[in-house]
Amino acid sequence: MATFEEILTCYSLERVELNAWIDQQWVRPQLTPHGPIFDEVDEARIALIRELRGEFLVGDEALGLVLSLLDQLYAARRALHTVEEALDELPEAVRQEIRLRLRSK
Repeated sequence: MATFEEILTCYSLERVELNAWIDQQWVRPQLTPHGPIFDEVDEARIALIRELRGEFLVGDEALGLVLSLLDQLYAARRALHTVEEALDELPEAVRQEIRLRLRSK
């Protein structure tokens, strides 16, 4: 977990820039009475945003779209993981039938 000031220092960001990213919900820190607190996911997004903007010259409008698509991808992966866990709890014969049906699609 990192504070606002730690993030500014660690990632060489300007205060206005990080505030804009929070306002656009590109980064979603936990809000506390002492200010925002950033977790590992926030820090990974900050690093990604910096890389996309700096090295790949992705503009703000496109960046919002990229982050939205990544969020959707991760949500789909989580949902698939939940389905896999549910399938693992089924009897082997049922799992085998599901595998056969999926392969035939």
